[in-house]
Amino acid sequence: MVEVPIGLFSKQEYIVSKEDTAINQKSGEVNVLGTPRLLAMMEEVSFKSVSLPEGYVSVGFLMNIQHLKPSFVGEKVIIESTLIKQENKKLIFSIICKNDKGEEIGKGECTRVIVEKVKFEQKETK
Repeated sequence: MVEVPIGLFSKQEYIVSKEDTAINQKSGEVNVLGTPRLLAMMEEVSFKSVSLPEGYVSVGFLMNIQHLKPSFVGEKVIIESTLIKQENKKLIFSIICKNDKGEEIGKGECTRVIVEKVKFEQKETK
């Protein structure tokens, strides 16, 4: 089993663009950060935090998030991901999203699963 250190931390900053809005994400009718885009940012930060041995990758398994406050075009979004638990091949991350004022705009958990890349991709072709 591949072990990943608990407490692994990653942080990334984004500036909300017009492409990130609910209107452009086709998830709403307002020009603020769309929830699908926030979810994708959260998953990206957890994904980028993990360095696995050659031949292994992590894949998304479960996202459970709350989008608590709007973020407008031009505003900064800061996302922090911390690995809080490993259950065999499952990696469970706690994710906090804040704006540049330190206000929480989102939070949640992301579960990723460690797989052997070649075997995983071969299943796709069968």
